[in-house]
Amino acid sequence: MAGNENGADMNPSFSSPGADKGAGPVPAYRGRPVVRSLLRIIEQFNAALLFILSLSLGVLACLGLAQVLWRYVLNEPLVWTEEVVRYALIWIVFLGAGAAIKRGMLAAVELVSQLVSDTLRKMLTWTSLAICCTFWAILLIYGVIILGAVQGMKSGALEMPMPLVYLAIPVGAAIALVNTLAVAVDPPEPTLDSVLD
Repeated sequence: MAGNENGADMNPSFSSPGADKGAGPVPAYRGRPVVRSLLRIIEQFNAALLFILSLSLGVLACLGLAQVLWRYVLNEPLVWTEEVVRYALIWIVFLGAGAAIKRGMLAAVELVSQLVSDTLRKMLTWTSLAICCTFWAILLIYGVIILGAVQGMKSGALEMPMPLVYLAIPVGAAIALVNTLAVAVDPPEPTLDSVLD
């Protein structure tokens, strides 16, 4: 243990795939304590967010079923459910994308990175992370601009303020940007186990 305390904080290292298989989720990054704390906070936030989004999807499924029953069985459509489902799905996609980045759950083409050398693989990884960070930053900026453009607008059925709906863009982009930066420090292991967890 003494060797880990002296050396691990100075030199960030990543755990090898397959290490501590049965011990549960162990943070791979063993760098500076401040960075470790931030990564732990991000991971806890992502876990809570994914749990809430999972519950929300269940509620939306029930609302969609109720909408079908009321429309085709009772012949009295529930107009408000369509709007709630549509706008809630927008929020779920934007928030979920950011949380999924850190866990390596987004779709990726890994064939090229598997065929090239380690040096080229690292270059591809850093280039990909830079492009992603740029994209999220642009989306964040334009999301704020769009918020100003939809001020005063309301939805049709519920008369919900449209800035509340469009707020999903900058909030989701900010979460995704933070998680992309966290991936740069502590990348997820590209294994089937990490996707299933």
